[in-house]
Amino acid sequence: MSRMDDALGVTVLLTCGIAILATASAVRTRAPGRVVNGLLALEGAGLAAGGLLLLDDVETGSWILAPVALAILVPLHVRALFAGEGPFRT
Repeated sequence: MSRMDDALGVTVLLTCGIAILATASAVRTRAPGRVVNGLLALEGAGLAAGGLLLLDDVETGSWILAPVALAILVPLHVRALFAGEGPFRT
């Protein structure tokens, strides 16, 4: 793996992580739920892709399963954190 791959992976991870924080805190209260869930799903898939860019010899199945899994799990996780009984409810 080259330094360029590592730099790209870290950049994608940081960008998606910051975007998730921004969406979960600021956008979530102002935008419709579908928009928020869509953004979080895209950001979750990007987070998975960034993590996979840091690994050597990633199989095709991982490139399919990881982004799909995080596209589903990130919106659910944010919803659970900010739900009526969640720790960050607002």
